[in-house]
Formats: sequence, C-alpha cells, structure tokens
Amino acid sequence: MTTTEPAPTYRAVLAGTGNRTWYTAAALVRAPVVMAPLALVLLGHATSSFAAGGLLAAAHALGEAAGAPLMGRRFDTRPFVGQLRLALLLEAAAFAALAALASSAPIPVLAVLAALAGAAAAGAPGGLRAQLAATAAPHLRRTALSLESSLNQSVWAFGPPLVSLLYVQVSAVGAVVVLAVLSGLPASFASRIPHRPLPQPGPDDAPAENPVKVLRLMWPTAVLSAGIMFLVGTVDVVLPARLTDIGSSEALAGPVLTAFAVASVLSGLVYGGRRWPGSAQTQSLVLLLTMAAVLTLPAWTGTPWSYAAAFAVAGLLYSPLLIIRNLTLQEQLPERVWATGFSLLYAAAGAGYGVASLLSAAALKFTDSSVAIMLCTSLTAALGVISLLAEKRRRARA
Repeated sequence: MTTTEPAPTYRAVLAGTGNRTWYTAAALVRAPVVMAPLALVLLGHATSSFAAGGLLAAAHALGEAAGAPLMGRRFDTRPFVGQLRLALLLEAAAFAALAALASSAPIPVLAVLAALAGAAAAGAPGGLRAQLAATAAPHLRRTALSLESSLNQSVWAFGPPLVSLLYVQVSAVGAVVVLAVLSGLPASFASRIPHRPLPQPGPDDAPAENPVKVLRLMWPTAVLSAGIMFLVGTVDVVLPARLTDIGSSEALAGPVLTAFAVASVLSGLVYGGRRWPGSAQTQSLVLLLTMAAVLTLPAWTGTPWSYAAAFAVAGLLYSPLLIIRNLTLQEQLPERVWATGFSLLYAAAGAGYGVASLLSAAALKFTDSSVAIMLCTSLTAALGVISLLAEKRRRARA
C-alpha cells in the first residue's frame, strides 16, 4: 500500500503550530533592516548633510556584512530564544542611542552606532530561516520558504514609504525611534516562535565547525547570492541616472522599483504553490540569465513605461531565484550549521549589492548610463554561470 504525500499549500504552512508567530516575527525583524538605509540618510541630512546620511547608511550596511557570519554562527551554537533576544535588544539599544545622540554626537560616533545596529541583528534572519526550515514538514519546506520570500518583498515594498511618512509627519529622529521599537518587539515573544533544540553533531559533520569551513562547503551558492544582489544593486544605482538621460524625472524610479517588488511578491507565492520542471541548477541558470537580459532593456529604449514592464518581469524571476538558493543551501550543509550558512548568504548578498553600487557609480563617471547597465548585467551573467558550473562540478565529484 502506498501513501500519497499531501499537496503543499500555504494554508497548511500557516496551520502549523506557531507558524503565524514565526512569520510575524520575521516581518518585524526585517522591517528595521529595510527601513534603516533611508532613515539613516534622512537622519544625517537633518543633523548635518546628505553626505553624512550616506555615511551612516553605509556604516549600517557594512556592519551587517561584517556581523552576519559571526552572529549567524551564534544561532547554531547557542539556544535560539536567548540568542534572538540578545541580538534584537542590542539592535534596539543601538538605534535608541542613535536617536538620543543624533543632535549632539559627532558623525563618527553615530556611524559606529549605525554599524553596531547593523551587526547586532545580522544573524537573526538566518537564524529564523534555519528554524523555519528545520520545523517545517519536508514536503512543505519549499512552500514555507516561498511564503517567507514574498513576505520579505512585501516589507521592502512598504518599509521605505513608511520611513518617508514618519519623516514628514514626525521627524528623522522619530523614524529612528520607530526602528528601535520594531527591533525590540519580537524579543517579547521569542519563546513562542517555533524552534528546535540545538542539533547534535554527527560523526560526519566535523568539517563544518566555523564560518570559514562552512563557506568552503557552500561557496558556489554564496557566489550566486552575490550575483543576484549585484544585479539589484546595479539597477538601484543606475536607474535614476538612466531616467534622467532620457529626459524623464528620476522620481519615476520609485514606481518602477515598486513594480519589481510587487511582481516578486506574487511570483514567490506562485513558485511555492507547485512543482516545477528541471533541476535547481537549471532553473537558477535560466532565471538569472533571463533576469539579466530583461534588465538590459533600459539600456536600449527611451520609454519609461517599458522600464516598468522590464522590472516587473525581473521581479517575477527574482523571488524564485532566492527560494532555490535557500533550498540548495540546505542540501549542501548539515542542519546544525544552517543558521551560519544562511547568514553567510546574507553577507554575500550585502557584499554583492555594495560592490555593484560602487562599480555602477564609477561607471557613471566615465561613461553613460546605458553602458553602465550593459557592463553590470554582463558581469551578473558571468557570476551566475561561474557559480552554477562550480556547483555542477561539485555534484559530479560527489
């Protein structure tokens, strides 16, 4: 007698014990990260200048990239509830100190506080995702991660406008105070988030003991993560310049990026609701190359509506790429280092976004926006091919 595995549905995921609490916590953990760049730019502008605000935002991002491997490893080696509370309360304290000292402390002190806020909770998203993957039934894992991806994109769609509203209606300092409150809220119900005890290492798990060894096991996936965010960082920087070059307002970048975010929310839900043909590697290669090709369209056309269409299509491809990346990582690593692995992906994504921003800005100094777009999308495609060929070789050897 054979048994048929139940169909994976979002209703089944949300019906799981404590899963609604998990998704609530995940949204609250992501919100300060998403809102911080704009909030810190506005805080710097209100107290000094836009250049100072850019410095604060950069310090926060660099703090995240530097802190993710270390703080993510702590989620693999210490009890989940205590580590989550510590990370979130440190983040809340750093944001609260930023708000309190904004008008009196020198910019270097504020930059240190911004970096601490970024580093403190940098491992929390990976720690949460590891617990979701560990507690979800195997046949629901893809669906659960798809729902998480769509939730993250929803936060990206609504977070920055909320910062703008707070800035206009209250103040830049008020926006940072809200970041501190949001950071601390999940700590109040951390024990109710579904989690497993620390898994015990098995006899074959010895190589995966620290972030460096974990990275050796998963580096092709980390390169893919960097490549995905390299592409996103490129369009974030170059799009306003491209709109200006064709005689349109750079303010149109907002609606265009909103089209990307909304499409990615929808595609995450669709992708997780069914099985798709082809291996994970084949799907990743097709999705990434198609996404890079679609985002070259603004380099060739001068009609803003086509940009929104291109970004909407790219958004449809973006969420499935992230979901496949997360599932692939779980196959590559033992469960006891999943939080470390997810945090390393987080750091790689941040590095890819940062390098893309710097390279795009440099390219715009020496050439026009269309050439900058072509250069960066070509590099994205190259990174994707390299990572997927490396993964294919590793699987062949195994």
